[in-house]
This record gives sequence, structure tokens and C-alpha cells, in this order.
Amino acid sequence: STARRALPQGLSARRAVLAEPLSVALHAVRRAGDVAGKRVLVTGAGPIGLLVVAVLRHFGAAEIIVSDLLDEPLALATRVGATATVRADRPEEGTRARDADVAIEASGAPAGLRTCVERVRRGGTVVLLGLLPPGETGFPGNVVVTREITLRGSFRFDTDFDDALALLADGIDVEPVITHTFPLARAGEAFELAGDRSRASKVLLDLLDVSAAAVSRSDVSRSDASGTASAE
Repeated sequence: STARRALPQGLSARRAVLAEPLSVALHAVRRAGDVAGKRVLVTGAGPIGLLVVAVLRHFGAAEIIVSDLLDEPLALATRVGATATVRADRPEEGTRARDADVAIEASGAPAGLRTCVERVRRGGTVVLLGLLPPGETGFPGNVVVTREITLRGSFRFDTDFDDALALLADGIDVEPVITHTFPLARAGEAFELAGDRSRASKVLLDLLDVSAAAVSRSDVSRSDASGTASAE
């Protein structure tokens, strides 16, 4: 259960709020097997995809190629460890994503799944992490057969939460994933921004910023123990 956890010494609440999504990313990378020295493709540079990149870098992936439709998430992917980025809507850039040992689909888009299956090498592994639209999704199944590709699903996490907390306490670089922090009084604005991937990634609500409730800041501790919550 993740209901109650004591934070490791020195881990701020700002970083600790990423423990749950980092657990999801950690579980997906573990489903891929040993990634040390491997060439890995990640489709989708939302918050989960970015955390996948950070975990891949931590576990020693040699190359991490990230694909997305927007420049802003791709810029964040570079900051958390991507060695190359590809605009998914520019076919001429697709050659940079070929022959991956592992592909992790984090976009939840059918096109992302197709890209992973088509770009992974013969005998490679594709991890399906992003939730696809309801109903059936077509993909090049014959490619899976003829190239003996392994497909693995990854849903949330199992026993990864404590390991995610430990990674955060040890300093895994995930700060670029957090792009904005709002006081609770501006929650509506925070949720609106969180839905705009061209401007934001992970958006946090500072639960101890109660200035809108007319409480003096001098009465509120602003230490690293400040409470935060995710708006996404």
C-alpha cells in the first residue's frame, strides 16, 4: 500500500509528490528488462514519459531517443536525459529512432504503438505503458510475428513505490518535470495549465500557500516540509 510512508531524510515534499508517477515509470522500465547499455525509444514526452527517460538514464541506457508531437516536451526530455529527440509528425526524423533494443510506449496513442513496433530491432522488446483509447486498436501484428518482437504490458506499479522514494532521496534528476507551482487558491488555473502540454508538464499545488485565506505568511512554515499536491 502507498497510503502511508515516512519520507526519507532530506527528501522535500516538492520532490516526494513525484513518487507515485515515478513508481509507474520505474515499473515500466523494469518490465523492459536490463536496459544498461541499450538503445531505447520512448514515444510520448508527457510527465510519465519524462520520468521513464530519467529512470532509463539512471539504469545506464546508452541511448535514449524520445518521440513527441511538440517541441516543448522534447526540450524537457533532453533535460532529463534523452540523447536524441524526434518530432513524431516529421517522417524525415524517424530514421533516428530505428533499431532500438527496447521501445516504451508512453503516449497512449495508436500511432505511438505502431512506431514502437516498427522501430524496435528484430527480437527487441516493446513495453506498452500509455493507456490506449477504448475499444480495439490496430497495430502491425505481422511485424511482431516475423521479427519475433516481445510485447509487454505495464500497468501502474507493484512493489516499486519505496524504490521510487529512495531514488528521489538519492537525487535522481527529475526537477525539469515540475514546470509550475500554484497556491491552492489558484487550483482552477493550475488544472487548466496542466492540460496544455505546449506550456506545462507536471503542475503542483502548494497546499501551505494560504495567502488567499488571509493567513499571514509569518504564521506558516515555508521549509522543505511544505505540502504539495499534483494538479495532474
